[in-house]
Amino acid sequence: MSPKIIYNSTPYLVLEFIIFYVFLPFIANRHLDGWLKIIPLFLIAGLFLFMLLQDHTFDKTRLTRFEKAYVGKSILRMILITILLLWFTWWIFPELFFMYPMEDFTGYVITFFLYPVASVFPQEIIYRVYYFHRYKHLVPEKYLLMLSNAVIFGLTHFIYGNWVAPIATFLAAWIFIYNYFQTKSLLNVSLEHYFYGLIMFTIGFGYFFQ
Repeated sequence: MSPKIIYNSTPYLVLEFIIFYVFLPFIANRHLDGWLKIIPLFLIAGLFLFMLLQDHTFDKTRLTRFEKAYVGKSILRMILITILLLWFTWWIFPELFFMYPMEDFTGYVITFFLYPVASVFPQEIIYRVYYFHRYKHLVPEKYLLMLSNAVIFGLTHFIYGNWVAPIATFLAAWIFIYNYFQTKSLLNVSLEHYFYGLIMFTIGFGYFFQ
């Protein structure tokens, strides 16, 4: 049996999924603290990007395409979700409201610049671009595949050691999934991911992702 057949076989896909989406996040949660947790994220994203570039069935324009028109279409959604996040944080976690930029402005500015490179792009490569290309044959039913993506994206965020991060990311995953299915663009989905991340860090909700 050729390596290519093995690589695309169901047993290999299941094993790969367990290792990279279940086992490694668990290991990172148990043995790494703080920003060290992004190291496996960065390495896995690099590996997956390399594998995508070697795959002739993958549409590589998804890595560079940018749909300007879609940004305009998503502005209303971004405004509404920002208002909801502001209200929710002020109501449920008032002690966190704008805490990060007020108490650690330097760290906040550093996060502003490092967040897309160290977190957003790696996550979107792993959980959107690679995931939907690689596992579409393993889970051929579209909406079941989308649900599995949202669930695993939420569960992965248990590495932050609280219940808020997994629930918030499970809900946010549906926005990112919808964006990616509409645009087929890493850049578009990463831009919206980056925007919501900055909002959360700004209003204090990012406390649960540190």
